[in-house]
Amino acid sequence: MSIIKILPEKLVNQIAAGEVIERPASVVKELIENSIDAGASRVVVEVRDGGKAFVGVTDNGRGMSREDLEMALQRHATSKIAKEADLWKIGTMGFRGEALASIASVSRVILRSKQASEIGGAQIECNSGDVVSVSDIGMSDGTVVEVYDLFFNTPARQKYLKKDSTELAHITSLLNSVALANPSVAFKLVHNEKVVFDLPGVTDLLSRVSDIFGKATSEAMIPVFYGGSEFQIDGFFGKPALSRSTSKHQYFFVNGRAIQHFLLANTIKSAFHSMLMENKKPVFIINIKIDPSLVDVNVHPRKLEVRFEDQQRMIRTMYSCVKATLEKANLAPLGITESKRYMSDSFPKEKVSSGGVRVQDAISFSKEFLAERDTGRIRQTSISDTTEDESDVAMKAISQVSNSYIVAQDSDGLVLIDQHAAHERVRYEQLMDQYENEKKAVQPLLVPLQIEFTGDEVSVIEENKEIFVGLGFEIEPFGGNTYVVNGVPAFLSGEDADGVVKGVLDDILNEKSPSRVQGFENVINYMACRSAIKFGQSLSLREMQALIDDMSKLKRPYTCPHGRPTMVSLTLSELEKMFGRK
Repeated sequence: MSIIKILPEKLVNQIAAGEVIERPASVVKELIENSIDAGASRVVVEVRDGGKAFVGVTDNGRGMSREDLEMALQRHATSKIAKEADLWKIGTMGFRGEALASIASVSRVILRSKQASEIGGAQIECNSGDVVSVSDIGMSDGTVVEVYDLFFNTPARQKYLKKDSTELAHITSLLNSVALANPSVAFKLVHNEKVVFDLPGVTDLLSRVSDIFGKATSEAMIPVFYGGSEFQIDGFFGKPALSRSTSKHQYFFVNGRAIQHFLLANTIKSAFHSMLMENKKPVFIINIKIDPSLVDVNVHPRKLEVRFEDQQRMIRTMYSCVKATLEKANLAPLGITESKRYMSDSFPKEKVSSGGVRVQDAISFSKEFLAERDTGRIRQTSISDTTEDESDVAMKAISQVSNSYIVAQDSDGLVLIDQHAAHERVRYEQLMDQYENEKKAVQPLLVPLQIEFTGDEVSVIEENKEIFVGLGFEIEPFGGNTYVVNGVPAFLSGEDADGVVKGVLDDILNEKSPSRVQGFENVINYMACRSAIKFGQSLSLREMQALIDDMSKLKRPYTCPHGRPTMVSLTLSELEKMFGRK
């Protein structure tokens, strides 16, 4: 007697549902992708109890005939591919014909549809995959899918669903993604008869970003573009101040399909390089348009991953594209509004009023500024401190606050500069240029400097000896744990070389994962920090201007090597709003 059996169709569909339908958000994804494929310009999603009790999707797309309606609930029934060759040039969101059959097998479904060429529509009711009834009805053009009691017949899977708020959050996140991929389509979400959001169709992606995440976020986005013959890249990435500790706000779309691609995400992060704080990830919305024959979208049951034919070329192009854009863009946070919103670790949830800066922000800023002045912590420096003609200087130093922040002016308005972070960036790029291009400038010491180290410090010195030499240190053992320094990098000629070297060694030894920090770039990071102008260090106007001039020569002056902002801008427009002049 044979022990191998052909599984019943209903069981096959339930198994397939396990791959495609994970939770209510999976149902929403499959249904709205069908709506988009049908050419809908408006999609309304209604859910109850986080989608566990009910999911309804209504669109104004092309609709289906009664004949098509009956076939749509059968497994592998699709209008989107017909032959094997079609698998290698897929241009639609759905194509396998599994979604409706899988959803119907684990719920109760009512499907209604009408084509514009027909007088009336048709309706089909289905329970656990079994057709209950088919009838003619009156309705508007388009399709309505209602899904009741998800997983009611598979209780083992039903119990793994989370609380309503969690399931709703997954649905909202999914709709945000689909809405970003399709800005011209209007989307509405209703939960328990309350409108969660209602997004109008717009003509450009940035408007959709503003509608979803707020105006402040959209204003902090930098456009990116690459127009190649085989593929094109366009979209936006956020300024470093917008970075987050998770990848939740990283969006990739390939021919309109939302995907996950860890290699490309890491590539974009690498392009940001030293502009991000540790453990932070950049925010981006990237559209990739590519010949469908050059990408395989059939590598994941839920179509979340794709495989590019020439992945290495895609990675190289993405890196170059983002890196070049970063080097040209002004990445300074815009004033009080942006710095306050983006330095927290949560994405903006509310839109900013059209006025941008709140009155309370202006009052707080004014109080803090006046308090600093009255206590003498704002250093009033006369322009006579310097002799050079500064009439043509792009950014002009004005004063110093608390011996820590430089107040400057440029053609756009007021600029506040973190003197330590700014000088750290200057030192970092000087050191990187020296090390990578072997252009080290060494200052010999008239009297060699003897430094005694601990055993741990000696180990670090020996492990990184070539790096220190590459940076311009002439250092060699002198006996025991003592080393002699005969020369230092030229920029350290006026610094406490003993303190800088020991400080760098302390930084490395205090690192939680010492093995991770070995390497020239990490040593340079620490060297730049230890040798930079300190917080609380008094500067003359000439010294402030010299630092600003050095920054103007950098490719990436807007963050320190650890990703903290070096400057914050307050435009003339913002100042006018703060003082009620606009």
